[in-house]
This record gives sequence, structure tokens and C-alpha cells, in this order.
Amino acid sequence: MNIIEEKRLKLGLIQKQIAEMIGVDRTTVGKWELGISIPRVEKIFALSKLLSCSIEDIFRG
Repeated sequence: MNIIEEKRLKLGLIQKQIAEMIGVDRTTVGKWELGISIPRVEKIFALSKLLSCSIEDIFRG
């Protein structure tokens, strides 16, 4: 489990909710969680704020 999935689950959110909050498709969030792709720069900032973690955490996770 990576940091995005871990933080999302702690917040009690599903992938679709995260996707809607930051303006991406649900499958995109799934790819981030599986490590298939990484968020674009503008999405990393929104994601780190939403998940209350650092940008570094997202890249390490």
C-alpha cells in the first residue's frame, strides 16, 4: 500500500472522491496508488494538501 492509498483510507474516502476533489479521473488515482504513474505537478500540490502529507511523502510512497 502506498502513501496515497494509506492516507485516502485513513480519511475514509474512495478513489472516486479523491479524483473529483482534485479534478482527475478515478482510474488516474488508481494508477497513482499502484505506482503505474505519478501525479502531475499541479495535482501533487492539491493531493498533498488534501491528504495532509508532504510532496516528498507522495514521491517516497
